[in-house]
Amino acid sequence: MQRTYRYNGFEVTVDLEPVWESIGSAVPSLPTGFVANVSIADKRMRNSLTLPIRVTNDSKKLFGTEAAALMAGFSAAQRLIDHMCLSD
Repeated sequence: MQRTYRYNGFEVTVDLEPVWESIGSAVPSLPTGFVANVSIADKRMRNSLTLPIRVTNDSKKLFGTEAAALMAGFSAAQRLIDHMCLSD
């Protein structure tokens, strides 16, 4: 799943990476959790994509739901953008 958000003139893309636990069964299972991969682009400058940032929860564990991973990825991007804008 991928979502794109706009924040303070930047375009934030959050791409979810599902993680499956190997159970040795031929039956497909649900993912055990999600990691958010976040990219930030400045729409004022061409080709300004940053490297993707991999986001997990505070204890380095997977997010339990897609919604939690999306929200955490966007929140991390917001903090990074705010920090970059305050540094100028």
